[in-house]
Amino acid sequence: MGIIKVILISCLFIIKLSAAETNIIADTVDIDNKRYIKHIVKVGESLNKIAIIHNVTVSDILSSNEMSRKLYYNQILFIPVNKNNVKQNNLNYNSIKSSEEIHLALLMPYYLVKNDTMFNGFEDTSKISSIYYNSSEPALSFHLGVKLALDSLRKNGKNIVLYTFDTNKDTNKVYNIVASGALDNMDVIIGPLYAKNFDILCQRYGNDKSKTLINPLSKLTESVKSYRSVYQIQPDITDQLEIIKNRILYKYKNKRVMLLFQEEEKGIALYAQNLFRKEKRNINIYNIESSHVDSLRNIFSDYQIVIIPSNNRSFVSSVLGSIGIMDSTSIVFGLDTWKRYDNLDIDNLMELDVHIPMSGVFNPNNKHDKSFLSLFEKVYNTNQGKYTHIAYNIIMHFCSNYNAFQFKRLNNGGKINVKAPLHHYIDYEIIKAN
Repeated sequence: MGIIKVILISCLFIIKLSAAETNIIADTVDIDNKRYIKHIVKVGESLNKIAIIHNVTVSDILSSNEMSRKLYYNQILFIPVNKNNVKQNNLNYNSIKSSEEIHLALLMPYYLVKNDTMFNGFEDTSKISSIYYNSSEPALSFHLGVKLALDSLRKNGKNIVLYTFDTNKDTNKVYNIVASGALDNMDVIIGPLYAKNFDILCQRYGNDKSKTLINPLSKLTESVKSYRSVYQIQPDITDQLEIIKNRILYKYKNKRVMLLFQEEEKGIALYAQNLFRKEKRNINIYNIESSHVDSLRNIFSDYQIVIIPSNNRSFVSSVLGSIGIMDSTSIVFGLDTWKRYDNLDIDNLMELDVHIPMSGVFNPNNKHDKSFLSLFEKVYNTNQGKYTHIAYNIIMHFCSNYNAFQFKRLNNGGKINVKAPLHHYIDYEIIKAN
């Protein structure tokens, strides 16, 4: 089993962490509409000692964990939350970057119950690689970045309490979490990951001025257009096209520009065409019914700039493959979502000099990113997970003075990130375009 997978599995067992033994910060998890503090048993701890730490009874611990009185090192205990062991937050924050206590909620598809069920009977975690629930990976990868950032900020005096809520991909679970009022005292809420579930959150808290709601990964923008407390990390397609247009006007002044789209993307194709026309620059747009090379060949010339404003993974892969085998030269511009597509041929991406506006991408020449990588490798002795870096940057941006993103306010809505510099593939690495 790869080391990063070991770390992700370990993350299932460390969602509850303490800043220091003398100053316990109670991170929580919400399972089946009941909230628990996750306690990892340390050397020398007894049930009585743990009960005193969390201000509960031994019976509370036993009944919540269906266990005998015997404890073992690194055992996971679920401590029921009550009014005596979780500090309520009644502060009215003017800035979530203040020195006051920040209550941070993370709503992610951990699938904790499913994973715990799969792990039953396995005392040696090295034996569970074949039954690791892969749908957990985005949440766990993201959680590692959150944990790394919180550990760093806490060491520098930030008082941040993390509450984790297991949403799976379940609309009913999100409804229940929101309806329970468990998020009423939160200052920052990250997630849920999926647009439909995020909208459920927004319906209750989207215009609450005391809260910051962060849409971390979804490209859909309806919530940020409608609710003033929402921050979207992924840039809108219109902003990406503005970045692409500026690059083409500057770098390729006299080159032919063409745009390929599918019927459902006609609106964005016309938007892009109008964007260039305002700059007195013509582009040809083509509705692609078949992405086979023989169907595309007759619209290509010896040299062209190609824009493909599509989020359809199979369409993008097929079109790029066809362009790559033509006897012509093309430079291709795509969208931020492409960076998550694992079905694209990197040799083809380099051959076509594919340019993508990218938000929050790791930059090896950036001091902040080098510090992140050094910290991650020091803690985990491996490479970062897929969503670890973006999660780290989100925490640093909203809970410290580091500016990882640049937001613009939408009319009668929230804010959306517009910081997405163009990157392209060189020598099997993606780097910022000059």
